[in-house]
Amino acid sequence: MKKAYKYGLIGYVLVMVCSTLVPIIFDNEQLQALVIFPLVLVLVYWTKMNGKELGLEFGRLRDYVWAVLYPLGICLVIAVIALVTGNIGPLNYPNETTGKIIYTLLYTFIVALATEEGFFRGWLFGILERDRIDPRLILILTAVAFSAWHLPLFLLDPSFTGSMLPIYITGGIISGLIFGLLRYISGSIIVSSFSHAIWNTLVYSLFGIGSGIGILGIKTTNIFSPESGLLGLACGIVFMVILWLWTSKKVGFEYPTNQK
Repeated sequence: MKKAYKYGLIGYVLVMVCSTLVPIIFDNEQLQALVIFPLVLVLVYWTKMNGKELGLEFGRLRDYVWAVLYPLGICLVIAVIALVTGNIGPLNYPNETTGKIIYTLLYTFIVALATEEGFFRGWLFGILERDRIDPRLILILTAVAFSAWHLPLFLLDPSFTGSMLPIYITGGIISGLIFGLLRYISGSIIVSSFSHAIWNTLVYSLFGIGSGIGILGIKTTNIFSPESGLLGLACGIVFMVILWLWTSKKVGFEYPTNQK
């Protein structure tokens, strides 16, 4: 077994155990993500990972176009379909909503960069790249790991119902692949964190969390939710395939021959 697999497995088990137990012990589900930050620092120190390996680069303008297009495009398509089919309810937009949206965007970007993106697309992605493992395999492994990490949150949050689980987990893999592709083509977890922050902000504000109702007043979340609905899953798969094919053609999945 390559050293990267051993390191990756140890790091992932550590994150999963802490992310599952800490929120239960302290009765605070927000700690599921926040506990990752000190673990990432320990793992980076342990494996002597540098900033470039971790993905601490800004990326190019083109990369941010993809980062915005993913959440914005999917939410727009689903919102239009919901409007045409008469599934938009009474809009719920109190005066303080704008401030909350801006706060959520900034807060989520910082937290995602330091936790979920910092680990899955940062340390875990980077430690697997260090041993020159096939990038396609890295994308799949980190996406599955990312989706599985969300399972305790699903079980602890009463707004999720059991019928949502298959789509929620499958959708987590798809979004993990997309965030991974953004990290791969840009070399940056800042790009993937930016996309992650926009996704959470738009989806949770417009469509709600779990079975909750968002600004658009859509009640049939099992169909229209971008994160746990059938349309969201279908749109995510289409976007992932497009980005994967584009990456294969424009970037490729081969390491430079002169890379050590």
